[in-house]
Amino acid sequence: MSAFQEMVKRDMDIFFNPDEFGEEHKIDGKPVMCVIDDQTNRDRKGGAEFATAQSTVFFYARTGDLPQRKEPGEGLRFDGVPYTVETWDEDMGVSSIALFICINV
Repeated sequence: MSAFQEMVKRDMDIFFNPDEFGEEHKIDGKPVMCVIDDQTNRDRKGGAEFATAQSTVFFYARTGDLPQRKEPGEGLRFDGVPYTVETWDEDMGVSSIALFICINV
């Protein structure tokens, strides 16, 4: 493993540590250490912080900890709630995933 790869692994160990930023969530029934990004959620909504007819979740997780990658439009259960995948990007072993669910109002 290169020095750069070792540095990235150390950073990921800190980032996903439950004593730092990590939180355990169930992804399709499997426990996965995630980092929820509430700021990205607000930015994606244009900064609006009021009730809408759509609920979103944006999170990071180690790619290897997740179930098989899903494409936009496919379903994924997050903490038992059925969401639809909006985006699923992978970079250097970390996936960033945006989910949404439409709520009947």
